[in-house]
Amino acid sequence: MRRRTVLALGVLALAGGCGTPAPPYLGEISLLVPGPPECWGDGVARSLKSLIEARRWAGRVLVTRDAGGGGASAVGRFAVGRPDRLMVADPLLLADCALGRAPDEAGPFAARTVPLARLAGEWQVLVASPDSGYRTFEQVAAALLRTPERVKVAGGPDRGPGHLLLGLTARGLGADPRPAAYEAFDSPARAVAAVAEGTTALAFGGRGDVAAHVRAGRLRPLAVSAPERLPGLDAPTLTESGVRVAYANWTGLLAPLGVAARERDALIGLCRAVADSPAWLRLCERNGWTPMWLAGEEFRQWLTGEARRTALLLDDLGIR
Repeated sequence: MRRRTVLALGVLALAGGCGTPAPPYLGEISLLVPGPPECWGDGVARSLKSLIEARRWAGRVLVTRDAGGGGASAVGRFAVGRPDRLMVADPLLLADCALGRAPDEAGPFAARTVPLARLAGEWQVLVASPDSGYRTFEQVAAALLRTPERVKVAGGPDRGPGHLLLGLTARGLGADPRPAAYEAFDSPARAVAAVAEGTTALAFGGRGDVAAHVRAGRLRPLAVSAPERLPGLDAPTLTESGVRVAYANWTGLLAPLGVAARERDALIGLCRAVADSPAWLRLCERNGWTPMWLAGEEFRQWLTGEARRTALLLDDLGIR
């Protein structure tokens, strides 16, 4: 089986910290979620609202949705918004913004927003129905190399983390990602439920999406996208299986252009306080998220690289 090393779309520098001073009190903050309904950005935004208001780090946190279809248009409207209106960013938003742009121009976040911080990520798990016939990742890999168009893998929305990870996996095996059959659902949780119900054979889902089904024996985990094995899941990493990919469904916060340096520093301080709080760590543990702190200029540079890699992967998938 021919394998290749892949520069992973989501290789992440993990960091944490403690002892961060309390952030300055902020008035009202609006968290804009541009993704489709039931995207994991909704859950992250609601968790941030609960935590920030409980700690009284802001007087009020509003969670709003962009009604204009998301993607680059959402970023365009957001970029001229108020400094107290923040955007929740994730891989799907990055992919939507990459459509129709050259790879070197695929990073509107860096040029049209002020990246604040990456907060957390969700490692992905490839699961199979016990009745699907797939007992190991090696069987899936062999099928992707032989007849990729017949290996249907479910996940969240088109161009979302599941779709991108399928492309990365195929490319890492040395297979052509274009024929790979991706079945999009409204959310990864629904895709995982379809596998548990036996209506589809394979799916990528977050650790929190699959854990209960795996414990109940309704799903068989075949591989995880983390750099190390995940507790409670008897499955190898993709790297162990010959595909050198580490990938997470990440989330972070952006501020609009024009935010003053003092306001930017206060908002990054708020993000730092959230990331260091025991309540946030408990939320991450309960939801199957992994803290993935990256802030300021380092986050901006990382986003620029991710935008370019996302654009190239969309080309490989035949989407752009």
